[in-house]
Amino acid sequence: MNVRLVSYDPKYDASLRALELAIVQGRSIKLEILKDHFLSRTTVYKTYHTCLAVDENEKAIGTAIGAKTEMIVNGDRFPSGVCYDVKVHPLYRKKGVGKLMAKHFYQTFFKEHGLTRNFITLKLSNHPVIRLVSAVHKIWLYEFVYLTLPTKARVPQQRQANEHPFLFSITLFQEETVDPSYYTVLPNGLGYFYTYKMYRLAITHIHPVLKWGLRIGQLLQPARYAHAPQEGDTLRFACLYNHDAQNIKGINDVLEELEHQAINYLLVGCRKGDVIYRALEKQSINTYGYYVLADFPLNKKDKVTIDVRCL
Repeated sequence: MNVRLVSYDPKYDASLRALELAIVQGRSIKLEILKDHFLSRTTVYKTYHTCLAVDENEKAIGTAIGAKTEMIVNGDRFPSGVCYDVKVHPLYRKKGVGKLMAKHFYQTFFKEHGLTRNFITLKLSNHPVIRLVSAVHKIWLYEFVYLTLPTKARVPQQRQANEHPFLFSITLFQEETVDPSYYTVLPNGLGYFYTYKMYRLAITHIHPVLKWGLRIGQLLQPARYAHAPQEGDTLRFACLYNHDAQNIKGINDVLEELEHQAINYLLVGCRKGDVIYRALEKQSINTYGYYVLADFPLNKKDKVTIDVRCL
């Protein structure tokens, strides 16, 4: 198989679109990722690198993009590389294409920028990427979750006990280099990032059993499931950042602003059982389990802060 690696060029746009359509996101709920441009998720970074795997017919069969960001672990702030949009066409999987791209990043982008501690965020179920990275480098997995809040919902105010340590945080690093039209920070300190400007999600199919479950949920818990997405919907998200045990009580200010902007959902990253999770879980219509997959030691007791652009 003749595969070579190239940087992004507009001449590959048609085959990149075909690659996106060939990859099914989700099982019970099938999703299509919508982007205005291949680089829509990338230009929010000052320093980045694109890698396309193309076949002998010059068609894109794989992609990987990396960017330079920062990370904080146990108070130590350092430059870090992040990878995303890592995908290989189903017909070319298990043929070394992903491994070729992973090695390329370590030998070029990470090395050239002195990035020795790097990571990727991915679903708990994304075993192919976990196997891919572990074949190139030793890995560590740090678990977190996304809560999905409809912006039409409101969160009842309640006192939160602080018996669980608050270990996982999200912020916007290098804010001065980011186009200010991509984020908003409220006086209470909460920020939200316009993730939908990078990508949106179209629901192409919902399994009949799940449809039935949603209808039951709407009957039994209408406040929670009244705004659940439907088949055919296109979802516009924002991601919360700078949230902590003190300012999370201002979450309704964020939800109200986003609702007025016709943004459907707010994604909130947290750890299961922490103060953020306990405050918001009852208003969330679903919970997605994710990993921070790192190529340096991380354990579940570490205090970790990542960049909202990486979500």
